[in-house]
Amino acid sequence: MKNSFRLSLCALIAALSTTVTAGERVGDFALIDNHGAFQHMTWYNDQNAVVILPQSIGATDQTALNDLLDLQTKYTESGVVFFLMNPGLQTDRAAVQADLGSVGLPVLMDDTQLVSEMLGLTRLDEAVVYSPKSFEVLYRGPVSEQLEASIQQALNGDSSELVSIATSGATIEYSNLSAHIDLSYEKDIAPIIAENCANCHREGGIAPFAMDSNLAVQGWSPMIREVVMTKRMPPGQIDNKVGYKMKNEMNLSDDEMQKLVRWVNAGSVVVGESDPLAELVWPETKWSLGEPDLIVSVPPQSIPATGVVDYMNIPIDLGLEEDVWIKGSEVVPGSPEVLHHIITSVIPPGDKTDFQQILMDAINSLPQERATAVRTQLFQSMASGEALDIDRIFRENPEIDVGLFLGGSDSNQGSIAGYAPGNSISLNPEGVGGLIKAGTQLNLQMHYTTSGKETTDATEIGIYFYEEGLVPNERMSGGVGNAFTLAIPPQAKDHEMELVTYVPEDAEIYTLMPHMHFRGKRMKFTAQYPDGSEELLLSVPAYSFNWQLSHELEEPLKVPAGTKIIANGAFDNSSQNTYNPDPNSEITWGEQSWEEMFMGFYSWKNVDQGGSD
Repeated sequence: MKNSFRLSLCALIAALSTTVTAGERVGDFALIDNHGAFQHMTWYNDQNAVVILPQSIGATDQTALNDLLDLQTKYTESGVVFFLMNPGLQTDRAAVQADLGSVGLPVLMDDTQLVSEMLGLTRLDEAVVYSPKSFEVLYRGPVSEQLEASIQQALNGDSSELVSIATSGATIEYSNLSAHIDLSYEKDIAPIIAENCANCHREGGIAPFAMDSNLAVQGWSPMIREVVMTKRMPPGQIDNKVGYKMKNEMNLSDDEMQKLVRWVNAGSVVVGESDPLAELVWPETKWSLGEPDLIVSVPPQSIPATGVVDYMNIPIDLGLEEDVWIKGSEVVPGSPEVLHHIITSVIPPGDKTDFQQILMDAINSLPQERATAVRTQLFQSMASGEALDIDRIFRENPEIDVGLFLGGSDSNQGSIAGYAPGNSISLNPEGVGGLIKAGTQLNLQMHYTTSGKETTDATEIGIYFYEEGLVPNERMSGGVGNAFTLAIPPQAKDHEMELVTYVPEDAEIYTLMPHMHFRGKRMKFTAQYPDGSEELLLSVPAYSFNWQLSHELEEPLKVPAGTKIIANGAFDNSSQNTYNPDPNSEITWGEQSWEEMFMGFYSWKNVDQGGSD
């Protein structure tokens, strides 16, 4: 009975998976491994082959594993990459790591089982040889001489038909295939699209095409499968299996991914005339938070079709004749295809920021020994005429808040939303707000990129007030970390960096946001507490410059004074990074997109609202 059930499951895999035949591509895919690293097969297209063997806690085929490790020793230097893959049998990465012992191979965590299905894996002793250049399966079977022969053919550049050899190892159990045999567009697929995709993929949305009917979804179904299998869309980026849950997470659940891909694999069938996507109604206003109390119109900017557009600093008088308390703001770009980002600074009336005094005040607030050391650095820099290593000062003294140099020393002062793709709204919790004084100006640092067509951008900023006479009880604060010293070597595939930001008072952390440019690869945030303990807050293993998201915790995290937020990340300055403008140059810090930054932006609310920010 049990054997017949397993055979039925194998048949279901064949029915629901993309058929693997000679010379037929199975497609690209991406998975997160047991260390939290993002493993995208197209990134390995400078290698000759990828070899994958299933792994399961307490059940990995040891003979196959030992033979695989021998092959790894023999072929790693020849451009062959070796992985294990857990086919959704366990999802606890720490347990998977413990099961490996001294084995150093990364384990691809196929929690949805979709990649295992795609590769046609049915048994734990069944390995595959996969081409990251053509996305073809070249071999499926035991770790044997035939597998090594397939590797050799890949090394020689020989085209060959798929070699498939049966194995007799333990069967891989696929958990919910039978539940997905007869998926309904109306009940299963359309709700996923409506919830996760349609807000952007609609008429007037920021996406390049609309998914507003079953015909549209059917037409785009191959693309839907591809972006789900490579984790390119939705643009959530975060690893939602670790750290804290984020309120604005844009990842699909495992079940949603399974339904979409299996529906496409089965032919994207639509039965019946009911179409939930065609019935969706969208607000006519462009303002997500409703009509603002104040709309700030940015002077129209003419953007050329090609070339480099210098950063613009645009001052705008808000025209306020009396002080107002604000609860939120939103940026609506006029031409999102060219507006890359806006950094918004609030300039109160009569503001004459003295950055030298800010620096000296920050130094004087340090413990005496470290304050003396910094003053010595300043003196040596002036005496020698050499540039001051400001990054060293911030690195060795994380208590100094970089945000002080961006303005906003008044703890009551409110902030106004900036803009980056996917990040255009700033909304305080109820009872939290900031003061914008009469006579206040904004300074907008605006960065545009050309799109091949001359464009005029007319961006607007909406500001939302508290009711007249209502003063919110609490203020939002936060910090900024910035590594000013960068030196990323040419062709570096994983240039690691670390940045520490200090939380000076007991606080509740609300948001975390990484910021890098085209070469940004990954970043994770860890809280290190005064007692020395640490916990991972957020991991962004597939950072995208095109989607700079501020990640909001579902529940604010209370941390004690002295907590350090450690940002660990890496840059990909290699030719494998398709967004890289020039992989043969050493990259340093700079504001332009082809230069680099390594920053963390954080918002938190001090527990003691009577204390300093």
